[in-house]
Amino acid sequence: MRRSGGARLRALMVIALASAALQCQPRGPVELPAAPVQCTECQMTIADRRFAVQVHTDKGRVLFFDSIECARRYVSAHPRGVARVYLHSFLDPPRWIEGNEAWVLQWAGIRSPMGGNLGAFASEREARGWVESAQARPEEFKLTRWAELGR
Repeated sequence: MRRSGGARLRALMVIALASAALQCQPRGPVELPAAPVQCTECQMTIADRRFAVQVHTDKGRVLFFDSIECARRYVSAHPRGVARVYLHSFLDPPRWIEGNEAWVLQWAGIRSPMGGNLGAFASEREARGWVESAQARPEEFKLTRWAELGR
Protein backbone atom coordinates (compact mmCIF):
# COMPACT_ATOMS: atom_id res chain seq x y z
CA MET A 1 0.00 0.00 0.00
CA ARG A 2 1.41 3.34 -1.01
CA ARG A 3 0.98 6.43 1.16
CA SER A 4 -0.04 9.76 -0.23
CA GLY A 5 2.19 12.78 0.29
CA GLY A 6 -0.17 14.13 2.99
CA ALA A 7 -0.16 10.87 4.97
CA ARG A 8 3.64 10.67 4.76
CA LEU A 9 3.94 14.28 5.98
CA ARG A 10 1.58 13.61 8.91
CA ALA A 11 3.58 10.52 9.89
CA LEU A 12 6.82 12.51 9.83
CA MET A 13 5.26 15.28 11.93
CA VAL A 14 4.09 12.76 14.55
CA ILE A 15 7.60 11.31 14.76
CA ALA A 16 9.15 14.78 15.03
CA LEU A 17 6.74 15.85 17.78
CA ALA A 18 7.33 12.64 19.75
CA SER A 19 11.09 13.11 19.44
CA ALA A 20 10.84 16.74 20.61
CA ALA A 21 8.70 15.74 23.59
CA LEU A 22 11.28 13.18 24.69
CA GLN A 23 14.06 15.74 24.43
CA CYS A 24 12.11 18.17 26.66
CA GLN A 25 11.99 15.74 29.56
CA PRO A 26 14.43 16.55 32.37
CA ARG A 27 17.35 14.14 32.55
CA GLY A 28 17.60 14.39 36.31
CA PRO A 29 16.00 16.02 39.32
CA VAL A 30 14.88 19.63 39.09
CA GLU A 31 14.99 22.12 41.93
CA LEU A 32 11.87 23.04 43.82
CA PRO A 33 10.67 26.46 42.71
CA ALA A 34 11.31 29.33 45.14
CA ALA A 35 7.59 30.14 45.21
CA PRO A 36 5.36 27.97 47.42
CA VAL A 37 4.62 24.60 45.83
CA GLN A 38 1.60 22.46 46.60
CA CYS A 39 1.76 18.70 46.93
CA THR A 40 0.19 17.01 43.91
CA GLU A 41 -1.52 14.43 46.13
CA CYS A 42 -2.80 16.27 49.24
CA GLN A 43 -2.52 19.93 48.12
CA MET A 44 -0.55 20.94 51.25
CA THR A 45 2.25 23.45 50.72
CA ILE A 46 5.71 21.88 50.78
CA ALA A 47 7.02 23.45 53.97
CA ASP A 48 9.92 21.16 54.91
CA ARG A 49 12.17 20.31 51.97
CA ARG A 50 13.73 17.34 53.82
CA PHE A 51 10.61 15.36 52.93
CA ALA A 52 10.01 16.57 49.34
CA VAL A 53 9.71 14.07 46.50
CA GLN A 54 9.45 14.64 42.77
CA VAL A 55 7.94 12.27 40.25
CA HIS A 56 8.74 12.58 36.54
CA THR A 57 5.96 11.22 34.38
CA ASP A 58 6.45 9.44 31.08
CA LYS A 59 4.90 12.52 29.43
CA GLY A 60 7.65 14.82 30.77
CA ARG A 61 5.74 16.43 33.64
CA VAL A 62 7.44 16.96 37.01
CA LEU A 63 5.13 16.54 40.00
CA PHE A 64 6.12 17.56 43.53
CA PHE A 65 4.99 15.97 46.80
CA ASP A 66 5.33 17.13 50.41
CA SER A 67 6.06 13.67 51.78
CA ILE A 68 7.21 10.20 50.88
CA GLU A 69 3.80 8.75 51.69
CA CYS A 70 1.99 11.12 49.29
CA ALA A 71 4.44 10.25 46.50
CA ARG A 72 4.09 6.53 47.21
CA ARG A 73 0.31 6.80 47.05
CA TYR A 74 0.53 8.60 43.68
CA VAL A 75 3.05 6.11 42.22
CA SER A 76 0.92 3.16 43.36
CA ALA A 77 -2.13 4.67 41.65
CA HIS A 78 -0.24 5.49 38.40
CA PRO A 79 2.39 2.75 37.95
CA ARG A 80 2.52 2.96 34.15
CA GLY A 81 2.84 6.74 33.96
CA VAL A 82 5.94 7.15 36.14
CA ALA A 83 9.35 7.50 34.49
CA ARG A 84 11.52 8.44 37.51
CA VAL A 85 11.28 9.34 41.19
CA TYR A 86 13.67 11.50 43.24
CA LEU A 87 13.55 11.92 47.02
CA HIS A 88 15.19 14.73 48.96
CA SER A 89 17.89 13.52 51.30
CA PHE A 90 16.72 13.83 54.91
CA LEU A 91 20.26 14.73 56.00
CA ASP A 92 21.17 16.94 53.04
CA PRO A 93 17.94 18.45 51.63
CA PRO A 94 19.47 20.13 48.58
CA ARG A 95 20.54 16.65 47.43
CA TRP A 96 18.10 14.51 45.45
CA ILE A 97 18.37 10.70 45.63
CA GLU A 98 17.19 8.60 42.68
CA GLY A 99 14.28 6.40 43.78
CA ASN A 100 15.94 3.08 42.93
CA GLU A 101 18.88 4.00 45.17
CA ALA A 102 16.95 5.53 48.10
CA TRP A 103 16.48 3.94 51.50
CA VAL A 104 13.48 5.02 53.55
CA LEU A 105 13.68 5.09 57.34
CA GLN A 106 10.50 4.99 59.40
CA TRP A 107 10.98 6.08 62.99
CA ALA A 108 8.96 8.17 65.45
CA GLY A 109 11.88 10.62 65.72
CA ILE A 110 11.31 11.69 62.11
CA ARG A 111 8.35 14.06 62.06
CA SER A 112 7.25 14.04 58.41
CA PRO A 113 4.35 16.22 57.19
CA MET A 114 1.75 13.47 56.76
CA GLY A 115 2.62 11.69 60.01
CA GLY A 116 4.22 8.62 58.47
CA ASN A 117 7.58 9.44 60.11
CA LEU A 118 9.49 8.67 56.90
CA GLY A 119 12.82 10.09 55.75
CA ALA A 120 14.98 9.26 52.70
CA PHE A 121 18.67 8.33 52.88
CA ALA A 122 21.27 7.69 50.18
CA SER A 123 22.32 4.32 51.58
CA GLU A 124 21.44 1.75 54.21
CA ARG A 125 24.69 2.57 55.99
CA GLU A 126 23.84 6.30 56.13
CA ALA A 127 20.37 5.58 57.53
CA ARG A 128 21.61 3.12 60.13
CA GLY A 129 24.39 5.49 61.20
CA TRP A 130 21.95 8.36 61.66
CA VAL A 131 19.32 6.34 63.55
CA GLU A 132 21.98 4.83 65.81
CA SER A 133 23.38 8.29 66.59
CA ALA A 134 19.80 9.27 67.55
CA GLN A 135 19.91 6.28 69.97
CA ALA A 136 16.90 4.48 68.54
CA ARG A 137 16.53 0.83 69.44
CA PRO A 138 16.33 -1.63 66.49
CA GLU A 139 12.74 -2.58 67.31
CA GLU A 140 11.71 1.11 67.07
CA PHE A 141 12.53 1.71 63.40
CA LYS A 142 12.07 0.13 60.01
CA LEU A 143 14.41 0.54 57.05
CA THR A 144 13.15 -0.18 53.53
CA ARG A 145 14.16 0.52 49.96
CA TRP A 146 11.89 3.03 48.17
CA ALA A 147 10.86 0.40 45.59
CA GLU A 148 9.70 -1.98 48.35
CA LEU A 149 7.86 0.63 50.40
CA GLY A 150 4.15 -0.05 50.73
CA ARG A 151 4.24 -3.56 49.30
